[in-house]
Amino acid sequence: MSTPVVRRILAPVELADSSEPDLGYAIRLAAQLRAELVLLAVIDTPTTVGLIGRHRAMAGGGRDFEQNLMHEVKGILQTNVDLAARSGVRALGHATRSEEVEEQILKEAVLQRVDLILVRSHGKTGFMKALLGSTAGEILKAAPCPVLVARV
Repeated sequence: MSTPVVRRILAPVELADSSEPDLGYAIRLAAQLRAELVLLAVIDTPTTVGLIGRHRAMAGGGRDFEQNLMHEVKGILQTNVDLAARSGVRALGHATRSEEVEEQILKEAVLQRVDLILVRSHGKTGFMKALLGSTAGEILKAAPCPVLVARV
């Protein structure tokens, strides 16, 4: 039996827009390829702002905001690792804080020795793309392995 070409897939987890990331495509792809799935959440300012409302009520809970935020993100990752496991996919989740999202994704790809990076693109064009840039585009330019861009 031949060795699969794609053994490990890195799927960055987008938390800025939603606390319930849709990783169904990544899980299905990993299942079809019989590959391990590496989920990475990079906590930057937009992610923090998106999750901040939940933590106002927890301010007196004995942990500081930073710890609460990291705890929540790790819980979201674990939920998705468990979801992957129910689909027969071995997965692991990792969270890190950085304002350099693309750099962290590329660094994780090298550290985890992944064979494929699966990024999602919102397909923004024109002014919004010029204003916000493109995470997928930056990853495509510098990735150490193939990149699959899935439009959201």
